[in-house]
Amino acid sequence: MMRHLLITLVLVFIALPCQAKIYNYKKDGVWVFTDSPPEDKIGESETIEEIGRPTPRSKTGGTQLLQNYPRRSPVEAATAATVAVKGGLGYGSGFFVSTDGYILTNKHVIRTTKHQEKQESQVFNRVDGRIATLQKQFTTEKTRLDSYAADLKQLKSLADRERDSGRKRSYKSEYTYRLKKYETWKTDYNERRKKFDAQKREYRNKRADYRYKKSVANLSQSFTIILADKTELNARLVAISSTHDLALLKLDGYKTPALQQLNSRTLVPGGPLYAIGSPARLNNSVTAGIFSGYEKGFVQTNAQIYPGNSGGPLVTQTGRVVGINTFKQLTRKYEGLGFAIPIERAYQEFSRYLK
Repeated sequence: MMRHLLITLVLVFIALPCQAKIYNYKKDGVWVFTDSPPEDKIGESETIEEIGRPTPRSKTGGTQLLQNYPRRSPVEAATAATVAVKGGLGYGSGFFVSTDGYILTNKHVIRTTKHQEKQESQVFNRVDGRIATLQKQFTTEKTRLDSYAADLKQLKSLADRERDSGRKRSYKSEYTYRLKKYETWKTDYNERRKKFDAQKREYRNKRADYRYKKSVANLSQSFTIILADKTELNARLVAISSTHDLALLKLDGYKTPALQQLNSRTLVPGGPLYAIGSPARLNNSVTAGIFSGYEKGFVQTNAQIYPGNSGGPLVTQTGRVVGINTFKQLTRKYEGLGFAIPIERAYQEFSRYLK
């Protein structure tokens, strides 16, 4: 996935029904994205379609999903309750925690975090710095090339004015040699400069496109989820935690498989754990490990947790969920370890919706 960004965004942290439209308008020459433009800008604003369309709500349960999905073990049964979450910026994972369609996932799966903003800003700054350095080198080389051309012109003029036949031949020979060298240099310079300009233009276009997509994604209230049997449906955003890397989605109109929670504090070191998710878009991939302990409030395990596992469940061998996988930037101190947010923290955070 590209790691880019940096633009002032309006983040919507509200538990409201899906909005079908997002608007953008220009203020002082800068594009502003919102779900409700000011009255004086309504006529100037443009409508942007959101990614995915909200599923119609249903007060009562609907069709039972994944009835025929294999459940040969508790862990395989847990994969039936795990989904891939597709937003405007990429993929992540999530899982059903109720039979009426509530889905837990990471906040960073559906929104850009400050940590991501910082990383992407650093990447932009490095690339922009490299572009500025190359631009300066090309400018310096062009000055040298122009100076060489001026010397050539002077040499030709000298050869043309020379009356002594011997010196005239010498000047012309020197001019011919230097002219060939200049033309080779100039051709090489123009080719390199043309390639550089094309790459710079492509980079800036892609960066602008990514910023646009990020702006829209950070306002989205509807997200595509992919079930274990590859069925694609649309879930709405219910709530986003202001303090933890957690978000709650809702799939309406269906009865869903759901994971039962187990308080992470009951885990015993050395007990087997399984991380389920969709790394590299590999739906319901399972990695195994053990419970290693706690680290700064996270459940620590040596089960591999990759970026696409973010938001997926960490379950026991009985299929009970004890945490929400969250991919963190690993240091040597944590090499080979995975981390998950304790499930009880998510239930406390979203107690208004989850029993």
